Amino acid sequence: MKKYSLHSFFALCLLGQGVYADNIEATPDNLPASKAAEKSYTERVKKREAVYTSTAYESVDPSNMPEREDRWSDFMPILGREAREQGYVLPLPFGVSLVGLTQQQPFKVDSIGLDFDGKQSDNVNEYIDGSITATDLEVSDNTFNLRLDAWVLPFWNVYALAGRTEGTVELNLNVDTSVPTNVLRALGAGGGVLVNGPNRCNNLGLNYSGSEPPVGGSCVIQQNNISTKLNFNGSVLGYGTTIAGGYGDFFGMFDVNYTEADINIAKENSEQMVYSARIGWNGEIDVWSGQIWIGAMKQDIEQTLNIIIPGSKVSAVVEQHASSPINYLIGGQWNFTEEWSLLAETNIGFGDRQQLMFQLGYRM
Repeated sequence: MKKYSLHSFFALCLLGQGVYADNIEATPDNLPASKAAEKSYTERVKKREAVYTSTAYESVDPSNMPEREDRWSDFMPILGREAREQGYVLPLPFGVSLVGLTQQQPFKVDSIGLDFDGKQSDNVNEYIDGSITATDLEVSDNTFNLRLDAWVLPFWNVYALAGRTEGTVELNLNVDTSVPTNVLRALGAGGGVLVNGPNRCNNLGLNYSGSEPPVGGSCVIQQNNISTKLNFNGSVLGYGTTIAGGYGDFFGMFDVNYTEADINIAKENSEQMVYSARIGWNGEIDVWSGQIWIGAMKQDIEQTLNIIIPGSKVSAVVEQHASSPINYLIGGQWNFTEEWSLLAETNIGFGDRQQLMFQLGYRM
């Protein structure tokens, strides 16, 4: 029997050690029971191995794979030629993909402050702490990205992406507070230092509460159950990396990526770190060749929204994060040819966050 060690290329992520049958005539009748079982399993796996793949794997029988012509991109990945000589089946190294993602998920509020005509102060926000609440906060979005990737090593992929996102934010906002006009004067909100209390509040679209003559007093903000639905859109930029590999029928992979979205209703760019892991089956059935997998994903999303209080020049600044960051995944990919593939992945029915992703890819 010939044996090829995995640790040279896939020590971090591959699943076993390849075993290949010698070119000798042998049948289960003239082999020991353990060897016969091994040969029988190898033959079954050989019939199922994917001719085209998007994840490097070690073939149980490299001679079973069709010969491929030399391509301009064969200089990548690094150590790719050596990996093929040892029986590894590699995807084409460079990829271009169109990715569509739709998702809906609840968010949890970290803090809420007030912005007075573009001016904020920690002192003001500490003064009003607890007097503003946001409930039933949910975000729905549709994102379309162009993704470029490359296999740097047989088991290591890097990628960059750029695209557009649009969606809605829904929440109920309750505000019941008053801010001293002296505090607003120090902040420069509602006019200069000579503007009196009533006029300062009026300039901000707020009611005034205080004695006459107006020495001091407060601007009152009192609105309950403000049902808010905000439409947003913006650009998305990001990058990520994947570690992947497999043996015969099976593969595993781990991915991490970082994206920033510059959306029109946010005070700052929305940041997102996504971690995901998948294990699955890599093979072919009749004309179908591809992968089927299950996995898990964690999304660390932080956003700061700017929500205008109706009838005023005051807005609530809501800092939030995803309240259900972890979800399960199920997905699959159909490799039409060595170059073209279509991927679909979802977690519908698994957790509070609902998402669906499609990806059309071309490799070269």
